[in-house]
Amino acid sequence: MRAFNAQELEKACLDNGLLMPEHVCEQLVAAIDAQKHVIFTGPPGTGKTTLAYVAAEVARQSMMCTGFLPTTATSEWTTFETIGGLQPTGDGLIFRPGLFVDAIESGRWLVIDELNRSNFDRAFGQLFTVLSGSAVVLPFKRKGQPLPISIVPPGIEPPEKTDVIRVPANWRIIATMNVFDKNLLFDMSYALMRRFAFIEVGTPSEAAYEQLLQGPGNVVAKLLCLRRFSDLGPAVYIDAARYAARRAKDGPSESRLIYEVFYAYFLPQFEGMEDRRATTLYRTVAQFLDPPEQAEAQRTISDVLGVELAV
Repeated sequence: MRAFNAQELEKACLDNGLLMPEHVCEQLVAAIDAQKHVIFTGPPGTGKTTLAYVAAEVARQSMMCTGFLPTTATSEWTTFETIGGLQPTGDGLIFRPGLFVDAIESGRWLVIDELNRSNFDRAFGQLFTVLSGSAVVLPFKRKGQPLPISIVPPGIEPPEKTDVIRVPANWRIIATMNVFDKNLLFDMSYALMRRFAFIEVGTPSEAAYEQLLQGPGNVVAKLLCLRRFSDLGPAVYIDAARYAARRAKDGPSESRLIYEVFYAYFLPQFEGMEDRRATTLYRTVAQFLDPPEQAEAQRTISDVLGVELAV
């Protein structure tokens, strides 16, 4: 049986191609041990979702859960999607468990990607009560059961005359939230926020990026300078390096390869950039390009970003 500790978590991250700072793994383990649910914050592409999956899998191997239920939040979420509700069938209306109830019943951790997309208060509903350590009685009955459902946290006395769904002691929610959407935290009530531990998953150091980009696609390392324009996470560089490694087999010039990688993976990241900064972006990329690719880069930056370059 695998132990759920920072060392095992860091090793599992490396096995999944994820270079995660040790302190992030230590924070996560401490939060889980402290009976907290967790929200990862940070820029897109820093590995938050992968880390959530890896953590849940290590928890499964540690016998803390039976697995995990992955989902992505949406603005349409209500308690019907999260808790459940009545659904018509040939036998009449029956209770269909939502994501949270399904995960609790099956002993799986719930991994929610892009939690910031949801309307928190509307989506969580009665779960506020459960997450705060109190039992809640739902206005539903399971098929064949005469009593209403109650969801009961560990160590809490269940309400009388209810059909009890007991929350496992080690059950957790791990969610992700983009730091660029942090203004949406104001939409998350304080009552909900204090039920979670927030852990920042930032971008790695320059040395860590260079370590990630070792190999056939390492030409992409030349574009690490683009991080000065936007807080680009490692995922975009890893994807670009995979493309570069494959494309290099066709024998293009280095200039051509760098331009293709820039256009396919990096240029879309700079939407909304103003003219002067876009001109600096062009000059930064152009130093790695031959004249034909420089002309293409000038045209595509202007067209894609809708800017006028002063070159």
